[in-house]
Amino acid sequence: MVLGTYVVKEHLLPILFAFSVIMFLLVLDTILQAADLMLGRGVSLRVAGELFFLHTAWQVALAAPMSILVGSLMAFGRLSADNEITAMRALGVSFHQLIWPALGLATLMALALVWFNDRILPDFNHKARLLVMDIHRKRPTVSLEGREGVFIQDFSNYHILIGEIDGESSTLRDVLIYKYDASGYPTTIRADSGQLTFAENRDEALLTLHSGSIDRVDEASPDLYVSGSFGTLTLQLGEAGRRLSRTVSSYRNDREMRVATMWDRVADHDRGAAALEAEGVGRWRAFVARALLGIESENTLTGAPRSPGGFSDFRFVASRARADATLAAHKRRQADRLRVEVHKKFSIPAACLVFVLIAAPVGFMVRRGGPTVAAAISIAFFLVYWLFLIGGEKLADRGFIAPWFAMWSPNLLIGTVGLLMLYRLVRRPG
Repeated sequence: MVLGTYVVKEHLLPILFAFSVIMFLLVLDTILQAADLMLGRGVSLRVAGELFFLHTAWQVALAAPMSILVGSLMAFGRLSADNEITAMRALGVSFHQLIWPALGLATLMALALVWFNDRILPDFNHKARLLVMDIHRKRPTVSLEGREGVFIQDFSNYHILIGEIDGESSTLRDVLIYKYDASGYPTTIRADSGQLTFAENRDEALLTLHSGSIDRVDEASPDLYVSGSFGTLTLQLGEAGRRLSRTVSSYRNDREMRVATMWDRVADHDRGAAALEAEGVGRWRAFVARALLGIESENTLTGAPRSPGGFSDFRFVASRARADATLAAHKRRQADRLRVEVHKKFSIPAACLVFVLIAAPVGFMVRRGGPTVAAAISIAFFLVYWLFLIGGEKLADRGFIAPWFAMWSPNLLIGTVGLLMLYRLVRRPG
């Protein structure tokens, strides 16, 4: 019990350190994206912070197994470098007794990650996807500063050209506007000055113009040109795009569903595919029966009878059967994609145990080098793991390999290598 507690304590600090560093590296990219959204889309700090928080879910799911790998390498490397493992083995402590506490800690982490991936991650992914969609629909905040002499097209049906902008009084001078409508002829509006304001309660931009003129083509008689003047004119330019419209959607893709929901979808797809395949077989049986019994079938398009077993009947049955087979294959692929996601929710947490199996012997053999060597070795193993995982997912989605094998093969490969290294290490004398 004392030995197990000691080994676990030796793992906790390196794992927390590795988790913090990995999360920091993953978060950096999210921070840059959030800054780009605030500057380029006029998204508020609160919304950018919400998106940042929602993205931490997949970062945690990715960082947790990798932190186990780095932390175990650092822990076993330090124990080996300080000759503590050699001293323990000299006192009769087997290597198994050293690795079981680490595996127990990894098991707890894996179970927590399974719950997290099934209960927390789907909801966060769903909310993040909807928020990103809403942000992309939002136009940049309308800003006129520095846009003198350039046509502004931030508002539908309006092209605005401003000669000069007084930053202190927010007054626009020498304003030229082309307004487009269904007639196809633009209305030309000129004004000496104006102000752009926003009706926040309606999220609408209002442009108030002073001392100007309006010129347009008469819709009834395109040969006539109508001109007029005004003292003050207010144009409703439409949505300013300053507020974020939030979407509520019940649709969820495969990364936004829980395991139980995905298994229900898999069963539905499998039943649908089986029904289509049975329907195709039934069509061929009916075709053979008509040919043998001389029963005519009706052309569903023209209503004309088809000769039993004739070429027209054969072509019709073959076409429908091929369409059924194509749709059934599509449903099978949809089911396989969902199976991939189900297995992934368990295989990635299980990698916590696999990484301990490989980290223990590697850490013992490396001995010295500290966090730098541990990080380099961890990156190498994690790249191999991730390449196998992504490659397997692509192959499983296309139906080349079974979903379970695609998602569990990285664990089987690295776990087998780790067990072989442990076996050689245990059998080594001293």
